Amino acid sequence: MIDLHSHVLPALDDGARDLTQALYALRLLGADGITDLVCTPHLRASEVERGGEEAIARRDAVLAELRPSAPAVPRLHVGFEVLLDQPPVPEMVGDRRYALAGSRHYLVEFRLSVVAQLATRILSDMARAGVVPIVAHVERYGACSPSVVADWKTVGARIQVDATTLTRPTGRGRLARSLVEAGLVDVLAADNHGDGRTLRTAVNFLRAKGTEGPAGVEGSLALLTRGNAECVLKDTDMADVPAIRLEEGLLGRVRRIFGR
Repeated sequence: MIDLHSHVLPALDDGARDLTQALYALRLLGADGITDLVCTPHLRASEVERGGEEAIARRDAVLAELRPSAPAVPRLHVGFEVLLDQPPVPEMVGDRRYALAGSRHYLVEFRLSVVAQLATRILSDMARAGVVPIVAHVERYGACSPSVVADWKTVGARIQVDATTLTRPTGRGRLARSLVEAGLVDVLAADNHGDGRTLRTAVNFLRAKGTEGPAGVEGSLALLTRGNAECVLKDTDMADVPAIRLEEGLLGRVRRIFGR
């Protein structure tokens, strides 16, 4: 499997605090079958104009310090998770050092209170500039719904859902599952912060809860956990992921019947 979203570079953001914690996470991910990992420390779009070069240099220096101690697997790549607190400046969109593994794919996030129409306009502008925005953990945004996500995909964005959130009996978990069932998710990622979060959680959950789909559960899982992420590393176009139907548990049926 390939994970495009992680915060394992030590002491750069709210992820791994130090080398020991970073190495713990990397060994865990490697044991869980992650062959490639993109390290994506947080960066605000508003910071790029006044400190983008410093952020790149700091990230690359930390990676260089980590590599000699890191296990051979997963292989490490770099990028950023860019908070679009303002529309990205042209210098960022044209500079692949801010993208995932030097590709044309950018991992982006919004404030939790973002207005859906504003997000749609920003994503559309990025796509027209020739890059592919991948919206991180879409299930977190208050304005998000399957119809909003469909709009984002229509303007050229791709969609990432967090692997562990997918399993949770919360509003975010239910939204994440509804997006998978609608065939709107392009890639899963663990969003590891130097902890135990891993793609394996989502794989086990979808294998247990998924029923037959157009491509079968395994076909969709292959795209969600490797195929589309591999397209990012190779800088090619992602494939559409067929929907996975999920078994509805007792609690889900009760919520549906009573409209909760």
